[in-house]
Amino acid sequence: MFLTDKDTLKAAQQNEAFLNDLLQSSEAFKFVKYSIKEYTKSPAKFMAVNKVEWEDLLQASYIGLFNAIRRMDLRLSQKEWVKYAFLTIKGELRNFSRSNDSNMIVISQRIRELYPKYKKFHEEYWVMHQADPTIQETMEYFNISKDDAFDLVYGMQEIIYQESARKRASLVASEPAYQFRAKAQSVEDLVVNNILVKMYLDFVNEKQRKVIYLHYFKGFSKTEVSRIMGCSPAMVTKHLATAFDQIRRKIG
Repeated sequence: MFLTDKDTLKAAQQNEAFLNDLLQSSEAFKFVKYSIKEYTKSPAKFMAVNKVEWEDLLQASYIGLFNAIRRMDLRLSQKEWVKYAFLTIKGELRNFSRSNDSNMIVISQRIRELYPKYKKFHEEYWVMHQADPTIQETMEYFNISKDDAFDLVYGMQEIIYQESARKRASLVASEPAYQFRAKAQSVEDLVVNNILVKMYLDFVNEKQRKVIYLHYFKGFSKTEVSRIMGCSPAMVTKHLATAFDQIRRKIG
């Protein structure tokens, strides 16, 4: 898949004509179609509610994919390239559904002032649930409307993505958790990887699971994890070692 091929992405960033040709490929169409389905859940219902056509959704999605490839940080992992492209397409679809006259969401200063609080909320939520907070949970936590909650999440998504991705990119690939981050060759591979991760994490206890997520998936250092978890860095190392020993025994 072209979204996991560094040479292809680099060439696309350097040559707009090549990028445009790339967007005409069957792989690009497959990824765009997948993104539309994942974002809308029901494309037909989404089109009816928002009074848009399928071609409009495709065009907005291709704009998102174009922008994602142009801005993509190729120092990051293949999985992060795919995730970033998916998030950018979702953002563009949201832009389009809100206004056909604008290619940008205008985020108010009131919402921007919530960014630091949302960052803290997001980190604490990850400690508890190892997942991103939903729009509904964001609405309830900040006592804001659905549109405001989306603006807040959308405005923060690239900040959170860039910050956590750079931390993860600095981890040593030879560490045990590298098996959790197998190189993605397609969107389907990402789904399989996620299923395997969830299965493996069922083999460890809750504390070990949190330490793995915080260190390997959120990119916190062992010292940072120790502060979040309220234990020593040595205990964090012990939790990780014990967890991977249990996983090896289960799958060996």
